[in-house]
Amino acid sequence: MIIYDKENNGFSTLIHFINERYDASVIFDLEFKFIYENETVIAKYDTMYETDNGLEDDEDGYEEYNAIAFLNTSTNELFEINYLNLPKTIICDDIKIL
Repeated sequence: MIIYDKENNGFSTLIHFINERYDASVIFDLEFKFIYENETVIAKYDTMYETDNGLEDDEDGYEEYNAIAFLNTSTNELFEINYLNLPKTIICDDIKIL
């Protein structure tokens, strides 16, 4: 996976954390705590993938970036974390990632 320069805002730290612990017998069981301004979300890792901003690749403003899908354990809904929507803090297994 290519880590883009724009992802060095802390998102790359999350990618490295997951890649270092990526073992199918462990990674899907880890609980991540995402702390936003007014909300805390407890979630489980689902998948990591490359995506884009929905523009055609020949359009101005087109960009590719990495994203990670997590399952919110309270609502059972998937949500995406990427370099554009990082929470203030991310904690996993009492380790502060961000």
